[in-house]
Amino acid sequence: MLQFFLVLVGITLFVNGMHICYAHSGDETKHIHIKDAGVINLFTGLIGIILLSILAADTTRTGDSLAPAAYMGLFVLTYTWLGINAFTGADGKAFGWFSLLVPFIGIPVAWQTFNSATTGFDVWMGFSWLAWSVLWFMFFLLLARNMAIGKVTGVLTAVMGITTALMPAILNFWGVI
Repeated sequence: MLQFFLVLVGITLFVNGMHICYAHSGDETKHIHIKDAGVINLFTGLIGIILLSILAADTTRTGDSLAPAAYMGLFVLTYTWLGINAFTGADGKAFGWFSLLVPFIGIPVAWQTFNSATTGFDVWMGFSWLAWSVLWFMFFLLLARNMAIGKVTGVLTAVMGITTALMPAILNFWGVI
């Protein structure tokens, strides 16, 4: 289930990155409209809500930890929130402040992932959690603090979509990691 969701996360991060990058570049010919990005955010958020519901129900039935569901919930909330913002015109400041808190979860998750890693995929996920924590912090700086880091945040978001989500999911599907 994780790898399936990571494919959607990777594609969504890439589109969001291109939107952010070109929204701050001044080149209107390459600009991705916010509502275009909003569609993929809502789709990924909706699929995430379904998967999160299944994961939480299974966890409740088996008695396993709800931690993985909570971590997945960070992504589900992110994409649902960004999708709704795209269609309501919200400025994203509240999402920026939310983004400040996520690294306080993401960094310990990375540490725990490294400590319990048994596969190459696990190690990759540890690095991914560190990268996502940096990215969420950048969203805080961009949206809540209005720092002029839009273009670099966009490029980093697109690159992370490929390297922290899409690639590890596909490589894991293929049995490489």
